[in-house]
Amino acid sequence: MGTIITIAIISFGMGLLPAFMASQKGRRFVVWWVYGALLFPVAIIHALFIGASFKRGTKNCGYCRMAVSVNATHCPRCGYEFIGN
Repeated sequence: MGTIITIAIISFGMGLLPAFMASQKGRRFVVWWVYGALLFPVAIIHALFIGASFKRGTKNCGYCRMAVSVNATHCPRCGYEFIGN
């Protein structure tokens, strides 16, 4: 029983790496955490090669990194004001 718990803890810990990498590219952290915990070797390679998640007509907020419309004057999440963009 202790071995199973140890393997589960290590697996969920290792799942954090692909989850963090994917979240930096605009993907959902929790989904990638589970994916990384269950299939770490596949998930880490996948996370390395996925592109950023951008929709056409969006840009990233300079403060919180949320994708917002290119026409936005401020970020709806953090209130960052886009000056000259």
